[in-house]
Amino acid sequence: MPLSRVTSTGIQDGTIATADLADNAVNSAKIGIDVIAAEDLANNAITTAEITDGAVTQAKINSSVALGSGYYIGKDGSVNGNANGRDNLFRVNTNATTGNVTIAANNNASVTGPLTIGNGTTLAITSTGRLAII
Repeated sequence: MPLSRVTSTGIQDGTIATADLADNAVNSAKIGIDVIAAEDLANNAITTAEITDGAVTQAKINSSVALGSGYYIGKDGSVNGNANGRDNLFRVNTNATTGNVTIAANNNASVTGPLTIGNGTTLAITSTGRLAII
């Protein structure tokens, strides 16, 4: 007689292998909250392309991580942000793009050149965006 229902208590650890699962059989709707912890993920297992816009919020980020932190002088002359690291004077970048980049409208960006647009990648600068290659 075929089994009609198997519960998790009847499955021993290591019994089900990746090859046993159909493509897309396991999705986020079928994974319980807090089931997957950081130590369960391989390095670089999740890329930015796999993260839905708006999925990462301040509430989901460890309190020791500051979003938008940096040291800057505001338009009113006030000094804001975190001054840690101000003595790290050199910003180093590679000389070629490795992914698609868009400089959005009303945004300024800079990079130290020369800059090569890598094979298969694009650099898009919107009509009111600006890129300065220093």
